[in-house]
Amino acid sequence: MAGTAKDISVNEIHQGPGDLWVVTTPPVDGTPRLTLASDGTPDSVTHGACVHLGAIQSAITTSVKGKIGLIELDQYDAPFDGFATDLEASIEAEMAQTEAAKLQRALGVGTYATGAGYKHVTFGGTLAVPTPCIAAISQKRISGTKYIVATLFKAAAVGGFQVIFGRAKSSNYKLKFQGFSDLARTAGKQVGIVHETLTDAAGGTPCAKDFSVAEIYQGPGDLWLIDPAPTDAAVRVTLDPTTLTPDSTAHANAKHLGATAGEISFTVTPKIGFIRMDQVDAAVDVFVESLEAKIEAEMNQSEMQKLARALGIGTYLGDGVPPTSWKQVTFGGTDQPPAICIAAIAKKRSDTTKAAVACLYKVQSMGGIDITMSRKKASTYKVSFSGLLDPTRIAGKQIGVFHEMI
Repeated sequence: MAGTAKDISVNEIHQGPGDLWVVTTPPVDGTPRLTLASDGTPDSVTHGACVHLGAIQSAITTSVKGKIGLIELDQYDAPFDGFATDLEASIEAEMAQTEAAKLQRALGVGTYATGAGYKHVTFGGTLAVPTPCIAAISQKRISGTKYIVATLFKAAAVGGFQVIFGRAKSSNYKLKFQGFSDLARTAGKQVGIVHETLTDAAGGTPCAKDFSVAEIYQGPGDLWLIDPAPTDAAVRVTLDPTTLTPDSTAHANAKHLGATAGEISFTVTPKIGFIRMDQVDAAVDVFVESLEAKIEAEMNQSEMQKLARALGIGTYLGDGVPPTSWKQVTFGGTDQPPAICIAAIAKKRSDTTKAAVACLYKVQSMGGIDITMSRKKASTYKVSFSGLLDPTRIAGKQIGVFHEMI
């Protein structure tokens, strides 16, 4: 008797970094594989000027999972057949470059703009969800000219983004695209493809990669109350060009909220709904269910007016209002919390004459306050400002903005 050969091949163990791309012209149904140029980037003649999404902080993960239903009968003690009920496919990674255009693609439902001296992405009130083609390309470990490619023909950004202003670490954010069915394609290849090249990539016209160390942010920021808030006509916080603090003419009543005990976190997270039909195993379209935006930090200074702002439903008295020998914040019995405008402002690590700003036009404080009385540690309290939609603003910029000086 002869044995059967085992299929063990070290060359089939994949390891190595990859790149994420927005593919401008997706592969066609008859040739679903991405056409590569000799350097492993998408061929710009076949696929247009594809957009590189920047440096990867950690691994790119492509996940394709089918949900299998089992057929069982009462006469038998185990299932005897199965059928496909759902299919979910996604590509996700942790990204390093915190730049406005890249954040807009991560958010999906944001609106990007650039002009003299600035870039920005506004959000809030946008209902249409972009559905680009997304590809992950990784060079094979055994060859510098062969590649593994994962492509989602139509995908929606579902992860949003997070920007960290802090001294301890550089900012990064998780990016996730979820694929869904393109009904114009042939059954069996409506969502995506994973393929590997067996011959060396050759010829073609490469697409440029977008690596910029200057777009990796790191460094402390400050929290500000912005009053008056930016308007529809001027969506950004106006900064003094020397101090990089809110301009006292444009925002006459701006207040600094004090020292922070750690990083400031700015998150914008969409909830994307998927439309499904019984005839197809994956979703066929997407829509916006909701959008959540927050600015959060841990604060050092337990001064009464600052505590009142953090509490939101308190009443402050002091600062020259008689009697002047004390300050206080009272609470209890207030039904309507005030809405204020809050911004986080940080100098850029790569150019300290320029700043990045995260601003929510209308927020309410959700975190409450803590006062610690202890010999062993200083008192701090956490603030959480949750963005509200302002329906009086133009759709697409009804909640807030992230902008950077360039």
